[in-house]
Amino acid sequence: MPIELQYRDAGSGVVFVCTGVVTAAEFSRANEEIYSAESLERLQYQLIDFTATEHVDISLEEIREFAQVDMTAASQRQNFIIAVAGPDDLTFGISRMWQAFASDSEIRSGLFRSVPDAERWIKEVLQEA
Repeated sequence: MPIELQYRDAGSGVVFVCTGVVTAAEFSRANEEIYSAESLERLQYQLIDFTATEHVDISLEEIREFAQVDMTAASQRQNFIIAVAGPDDLTFGISRMWQAFASDSEIRSGLFRSVPDAERWIKEVLQEA
């Protein structure tokens, strides 16, 4: 499975571990799971880990749609955090586009080249809240 969801901190955090070729359909399935009413109640942060991804097959329109889905979820939560670790230029660029589309929302987002940097940032933001 190109996206494995790993829940942390009693369900208040989730890591999208992306491997191989990742498609928009897989992101949609993952979002459906984490944005269910039960999961969204506890969710404080997400970490999208692209470090083991070979390729991301997502169009510009699909990136815009994912930003809208995230913005809708964030409107139901305070202090909604999404960090993305994208070590290569493609995943980092895709993440920048998503961040631009989601910029007029309640999402606190950070883009990083490594998972440890993203995890440190998440901890800092959670401590500020």
